[in-house]
Amino acid sequence: MSEVIYDFTGNPFVDAGIWALSQWVEKNPENLSKNDLESSINDIVGLYIEKKWSKSLYSIFPNNPIINPSIKGEIRKKEAYFKLLKSLIDKIESLGEFGDCISCGRRNIDTRFFKSQIPLTGSGGMINYFSYGTSGADYCPACIFAVQFSPLIIYSCGNMLLMHSNSRKLMGYWSKKAVSNVKKQISSKNYTGCFDEGFKNPKNALFHIIQDIILKHDERWYSENPSINFYYFTNYIQGPNLEIYSIPTPVFRFLAYIPQHEKFPEWLRIVRRGYKFVNWEKVKEENEYKNNPNTVYENLLSGKSIIGFFINRKNREALGGWDLLKHYLEEVRNMDENRIETIKKVGDELAEYIKSSDDINTLKKLETASNYKNYRNILRIIIKKRIKNGVDKPLFSFDEYVKNLFPEGNLTWRETQDLILFRIYEVLHDWIIQQGVSEELIINEDEEEAAENV
Repeated sequence: MSEVIYDFTGNPFVDAGIWALSQWVEKNPENLSKNDLESSINDIVGLYIEKKWSKSLYSIFPNNPIINPSIKGEIRKKEAYFKLLKSLIDKIESLGEFGDCISCGRRNIDTRFFKSQIPLTGSGGMINYFSYGTSGADYCPACIFAVQFSPLIIYSCGNMLLMHSNSRKLMGYWSKKAVSNVKKQISSKNYTGCFDEGFKNPKNALFHIIQDIILKHDERWYSENPSINFYYFTNYIQGPNLEIYSIPTPVFRFLAYIPQHEKFPEWLRIVRRGYKFVNWEKVKEENEYKNNPNTVYENLLSGKSIIGFFINRKNREALGGWDLLKHYLEEVRNMDENRIETIKKVGDELAEYIKSSDDINTLKKLETASNYKNYRNILRIIIKKRIKNGVDKPLFSFDEYVKNLFPEGNLTWRETQDLILFRIYEVLHDWIIQQGVSEELIINEDEEEAAENV
């Protein structure tokens, strides 16, 4: 049985390098050999010496031999980096049961390295970065070698964006796409550096990456349940920086579900409504707005509601349909099914009352209620009118009111208001069009934006 060099470690930079090496030689990660590593050295050295790539390295491996100003001339730079990589290979041992490497934990360290080889560690003189005040980071030669290949699947996005996941499917597809981009640069001799699709907003970029993988590869993504983190970083000698964005697993499952839904085009409309500072009348292409802040994406990352974006208050329109909204409520908001069904039932009853009474002013009042007390009072008046009109069935029971409509009283009333409005707009879609929307009933843009950001 041949020796195994690599297994995934949980370290984002090391794992990225393993995936990059795997895609570069077109082998499964566990089948990589020393011959594969040696055959890749000339490729990586020749790539990194190119101007666009050496520029990328300033933010990943400062003072790497390729960009170290003390090493003069292209030939000497290449020789120095080749020598470093070859020396690492010569010291690589197969995976054992244990070791003191802080990445794999299954091999021992040989020489400590600094931020020039391992991003976001300290330099030789900044020992406060390292355990026990020792100079350098405790990585074994195999892990350090792998990290040198991580730029092949790092995404250029203003700063650098690194995806890390326990899902082999996600990382496999992503690393293949990124490495394919690099190989195209080499074959065309058009070097552009780390994979760059023109994104500068990391939150928008990471959703683009995830959605693109889901759309292009027919997998049972919904059952994947991955852990996904994106590391947005710089590793400059002065001013290194790191932001970590975690994609909640329920959000990924929701994103995986959407493309198979018949209302997927309306989901794209919902996402577009999240972009800020966009004059849609003048927009001609995606590049004009794709880097603007997007509240839908930001709320999905931070655990805030996006219910308001399913509702176009200005046109009294329900986007996506109740089925898609319900899936969001169950999957992402973890909302109880009984509460969802109660809200739907009350929305249906209110829609029937508004239409049968030809009472669009009641709809206006439900739209513009500005606090919990006011909203309760509107519902109380509607209940009285329904009784006066001879409706025997109550709008809701006491238990439904307390447990499902307003389980936290003043804290959840706005959410309930939005959901009821959504259902009314959906049920009364044709009737609302017939009524027309008079100017005095249109909610202005400031009111709509305020409602969507609750």
